[in-house]
Amino acid sequence: MRLLFTTVALASVAAISACAPTSSPSAKPLASQADARTCFRTMNVRNFSADDDQILYVRTAANEVIQVNTFGGCRGLDTAIAIDLRPQDGFQRLCTGDFSTLRVLQPSGATCRVQVINQLSDAEIAALPSRVRP
Repeated sequence: MRLLFTTVALASVAAISACAPTSSPSAKPLASQADARTCFRTMNVRNFSADDDQILYVRTAANEVIQVNTFGGCRGLDTAIAIDLRPQDGFQRLCTGDFSTLRVLQPSGATCRVQVINQLSDAEIAALPSRVRP
């Protein structure tokens, strides 16, 4: 009787452990996933540049270059003299994946919806054409 009980208990444990989530070797722990998300304060944007009306590069006070993409283009972005990034939550901080409103202050006055894509590495910044590098 005791052997039967032990066998049933071990079988139950094996069945339950088979349902437990497993992580692959390439899966990142939650802490490192949070660290991978790049954030910057909009008041720390020091320079910007755009090659066309769909991709904006901003340089922050920490000398980071962040890529921001528009949805469907933003009229006048490639010739903009001044821009204003407004996070949707009302705060002054934007992170990778966040959506924001971009106002092209001069010359077109367009307002566009944008998304923060990623922080560029030094190699990616160097690969940008000089006219696009902020």
